Amino acid sequence: MTIFWRLLLSHLLADFTLQFNVVNRMKREGLAGMVIHCLTHFLVALALVWQWLPDVWFRVGNLPFNGWTAMLLLLVTHYMVDQLRVYTMKTLRFRDGLLSFLLDQFLHVYILFLLAPVFTLDSGFFHPEKWVGLLSMLVIVTHATTVLVYFIEKELHEKTFPGFDEKYFLIFERVVLWAFFLVKGWYWIPFAAAWIAQMVYVRKKRILDLSRTNIVVSVLAAVVCGLWARYIYYGAF
Repeated sequence: MTIFWRLLLSHLLADFTLQFNVVNRMKREGLAGMVIHCLTHFLVALALVWQWLPDVWFRVGNLPFNGWTAMLLLLVTHYMVDQLRVYTMKTLRFRDGLLSFLLDQFLHVYILFLLAPVFTLDSGFFHPEKWVGLLSMLVIVTHATTVLVYFIEKELHEKTFPGFDEKYFLIFERVVLWAFFLVKGWYWIPFAAAWIAQMVYVRKKRILDLSRTNIVVSVLAAVVCGLWARYIYYGAF
């Protein structure tokens, strides 16, 4: 399970945190941007699973595949999946919407699962190394949820990607709510509830032009990742 979770963390970091707007734009316009993006994935993954690269990760028949081979396959398949998404948008004129985003992410994570040496899906699968699990939850709460909210609002309200103020204000709101779940004991619950109420109040006061969809998705993402982070950190809810 350790390798899968580290690969998942590398994917989250490279596909969201480290995929800056300029890289995202470049990869849709030409080969150079796509290569930069895929190499970022490759290098981050190598750094996180370096110690296991010589080990055999899986076998196809009697043919063993070690970590180095798996990483090369990961590089090639990531390039193929991302190129497929660009091709369907530019050539087939498919909408760059929520469905294409979710399908793209599903394919990437499924390939990670196939390449990683995961042999049994027991309760330990949902309990990774603390720092890997917590950092993964943090990336989901911050940058991944920002992109998810954007695609949902694009479908429902034809909204554009949020500006700097809205983007980082909501990242801050989600991180604080998520962090409450890591406080020991149960007295954090009223503070988390008060923080959610504060988020709703901000929307009603129109301090920022936030949709109900944005607030609901933000709260749900922070709560789900918060509960999971609490389980990872304490071993229980």
